[in-house]
Amino acid sequence: MIIKQTPEDFRVNEQIDLKPVKSGNYLIYKLIKKDWDSFKALETIADRLGTKVKFIGYAGNKDKKAITTQYVSFYKISKNRIDNLKIKDIDFEFVGYSHERINLGDLKGNNFIITARDLKEKNEIPNNIFLENYFDDQRFGNKFNTHLVGKAIIKKDFKKACEIIGITIINNDYIGELRKQHRRLLRFYISSYQSYLFNLILSKYIEDKSENKIFVDYSLGKLAVSNENRENFDIPLISFDALFDKKIKEIAEKILDNENIKLTDFIIKEMPELISETAYRKAFVEINNIKCKSEKDINNYKAIVEFFLPKGSYATLLMKKLELYLK
Repeated sequence: MIIKQTPEDFRVNEQIDLKPVKSGNYLIYKLIKKDWDSFKALETIADRLGTKVKFIGYAGNKDKKAITTQYVSFYKISKNRIDNLKIKDIDFEFVGYSHERINLGDLKGNNFIITARDLKEKNEIPNNIFLENYFDDQRFGNKFNTHLVGKAIIKKDFKKACEIIGITIINNDYIGELRKQHRRLLRFYISSYQSYLFNLILSKYIEDKSENKIFVDYSLGKLAVSNENRENFDIPLISFDALFDKKIKEIAEKILDNENIKLTDFIIKEMPELISETAYRKAFVEINNIKCKSEKDINNYKAIVEFFLPKGSYATLLMKKLELYLK
């Protein structure tokens, strides 16, 4: 099965709650981009408008090799300047004004239309699927090593963290150099490691509990998926105060031991601004009303799959799981 053969094969339409008004400090636009990294697109737009990225609000990042539609807000920028902005493979549609900027928490989810190619036969899939709520490659940076930076910070190996990032050190002040990085980026490194642990725990649980399972590849290894529906439960994005459901307590403790990590390691006295309480994430996401249409495609078949995912869940992982059904 091949996905993302072309950007047109991966279409994403963002869903957020919008309440446009007739006038306000913020202009709301639909941003339609093709084959653009989200951050690079925003940086290019800001540069062309002579403003800073922080004055452009958005609700979520989108895949690069795709055609994506999302909402953005511009603060006190002329509508005429935005309407006349010309950037290859980026388009704007004016929606209205707002008294508030668009923020990351505003995202409800995304509607996807994804074409899977190189299938040997016509296929059908169930209308309802439980998706293991893993984090996919996008969570771990372009070099797939952000979790290693996070682990180094948690283990107080600040020298190693700087080396992985590629920071030039002056006078052995590793903490000082790290603090020159944006705090949001440093927290992302720790979040990446928490996501990595989440994946290890859930995958081991699926591997142990499911008879009918397969293993799918991702940037940091393999993840177990199954077509057996299970009762949902919470898995912690581990920090110092994490509590474990009895279903995964033994698994989690063994993984932490293998990683040489203790809960107290997440208390970073040298950088207290990076300490956060444990958040919890559902082990599974129910995908309702998923649609699949099979068609002839040159010498084989393709499947056009439509579905909605809530924020924080990964369509690429759902497509990997569909290898259980799409042959």
